[in-house]
Amino acid sequence: MQKQKIILDVDPGVDDSVALIYAFLNKEFDIKLLGVVGGNVGIKQCVKNALFITENFATYPIPVVEGASQPIKYPFSHNLSVHGKTGLGDIIKATKTKLKTINKPDYGVCEAYRDVIVSNPNEVKIVCVGPSTNLALTLQKYPEIVPLIKEVIIMGGSIKGTGSITPYASFNVYYDPESLRIILKSGLKKIVFSPTELGINTYVTNELTDKLEKMNRYGKMVKQLYCGYHDLLLPSDKLATHDLCAVMFLAKPNYFEVKPVNLKLQLGKGKKRGQTLFTPAENSSLWLVTKGERNKILSELERKIKSAT
Repeated sequence: MQKQKIILDVDPGVDDSVALIYAFLNKEFDIKLLGVVGGNVGIKQCVKNALFITENFATYPIPVVEGASQPIKYPFSHNLSVHGKTGLGDIIKATKTKLKTINKPDYGVCEAYRDVIVSNPNEVKIVCVGPSTNLALTLQKYPEIVPLIKEVIIMGGSIKGTGSITPYASFNVYYDPESLRIILKSGLKKIVFSPTELGINTYVTNELTDKLEKMNRYGKMVKQLYCGYHDLLLPSDKLATHDLCAVMFLAKPNYFEVKPVNLKLQLGKGKKRGQTLFTPAENSSLWLVTKGERNKILSELERKIKSAT
């Protein structure tokens, strides 16, 4: 079986960390790079969290690179409530790691992206489960790599044009819609949106996390992460799987329904900043995940956790 070559771009984040654990355990994936962007918490804490999760749960060496600390145009004050004080909920705190980022003078996230893509032309899929700033900056700096990217999956947006952080916008798009605009205009072959509704409808229960906790240290970490997750759109006994769904779409596309769409994106600093309005299209490079089979998705997560040693 040929593995899927992937760049994961994250802002850990409780659900980012759950998605990372799933990705690390997925034998269909060959994760070439882990890009980190500021989002759920500030960039330094996101990097610390990413290094901690990778060092302790990755099943093979994965390079980690620090990326953008702020959106492209408008500064943002990072939200500390949803994911706990340090981004990993209320129980887990990232400890110091031996693993370090690969950043060097004149070598950052854009160069790391470029090198992976140029070395694997037409093979790499990029999954952005945080704000899309890193990818946008890379495409601006190295536009020649655009035709070499196989596919991009973006966790963000809303099917109905409603939101989480505001009445109109999901967090990832609200944080940096200008970066998303750059990506949409870049000429990429295929962009798939995994919207807010998907993660909300595919919620995890305490019953499932209790079951995972008893399996092994991977399951215990998932349980502890979710203990400090305060989703704005669900009651406390239901836990969203936004980032997990975006990653699992690559491994199990048959669990999801997609359709081609056009997208109107709200930019600027107004009250509708980051709103996504999708409309049906016959021929489009943009695709929208409209539905996921919750039972199959959660069973797949359970299988992967159970398989861990």
